[in-house]
Amino acid sequence: MANFVSHVAPVALENARSIIPNDYEPDLFNDMGFVLRAKADSGEDIHLWMFMYRQRGEEVIINNEVCQTLMVSAAYTPAEKESMHDTPFINKGQNIDDYHKLGSLTFQDTPTTNTWTLAGRVFESRANQWTVSGSHAGVSVQLEWTQRGDALYNGGPFAELHSGKGHSAFIVHAHVTGTVTAGGKTMTVSAGNGHGIHERICMAGHVPARLQYMMERGMNWLNGYGAEVSWYIKTASRGRSATMMLNVDGETLAVVGGQKANIEEIDFWLDPKTNQMNPRKWRVWAVVKGKGRLEVIVTAYGRAYYTWVRQGGVVLVNQFVADAVCTWTRVDGSKIEEKQMAMNEYMRTLYVQPTP
Repeated sequence: MANFVSHVAPVALENARSIIPNDYEPDLFNDMGFVLRAKADSGEDIHLWMFMYRQRGEEVIINNEVCQTLMVSAAYTPAEKESMHDTPFINKGQNIDDYHKLGSLTFQDTPTTNTWTLAGRVFESRANQWTVSGSHAGVSVQLEWTQRGDALYNGGPFAELHSGKGHSAFIVHAHVTGTVTAGGKTMTVSAGNGHGIHERICMAGHVPARLQYMMERGMNWLNGYGAEVSWYIKTASRGRSATMMLNVDGETLAVVGGQKANIEEIDFWLDPKTNQMNPRKWRVWAVVKGKGRLEVIVTAYGRAYYTWVRQGGVVLVNQFVADAVCTWTRVDGSKIEEKQMAMNEYMRTLYVQPTP
């Protein structure tokens, strides 16, 4: 597609609006999501994934709308975090019986806000702040998100989507405060202990097949957050691609290309539930011309998993709750070294079968 680029820029409220009309019939993936990675005041490490989207097309088998809530909440000692654990988790939204009929997802616009609502979960967007509230899958939240840096945009301009076709997306990091309630327990996330991701994707007219671009070793959607540095990297084994966003020294930086940033798998774990040998420790690196070099070791200690059922196959998705040790070395040799919270969404095609 023309103008398919990666760049950093402010978040615009107009991009949060539904953009695509409800009666749109071509292939579509219209998505909004929020991820919380936090340390609760009561000591639990929280990884909480909340997404809504409308999807249409042959690959998804049934045209539908999804409200997904996934949560891992665990309290481990530093010594216990050196090992991987078969953590219990909450997940609802990706089973076919969880799907909602088209039109269940509602959008409400005012000059200063946009609100998405589905299945009890509510996403409210403002210029550079967001509120996630409501209850879904037994997880009730009241969370406030404040933009940490500029957004990383991928694809074409959102304005092109008004023509009824195109591919636009952004991801932005945020500071998060508020409460999460599950299993009769309320966990409070105070300032400085809550980090977040906000994602917006809209693919209209053509939606690439996940089964194809998540083959081989799959894809990573890996994020880390500390007091001074936060970063995001997406890599795909097929095509050897990498895209990265880095918030450091008051700037948001973009890095594109597998020769400038990448991920190495350095330790593995046999999951007793899925019987899959998955990575659980990674080395992340990036070189930013004229700025410095990033080196991070990410160690996971808990996970959740689910599948994406597609026409002709299945993708297995693992989400890891992790910690990290991050070093940012500036070009003048000075360094930032810090411990961080981290998470990874690891997506890999489990199998593909021929279709008629």
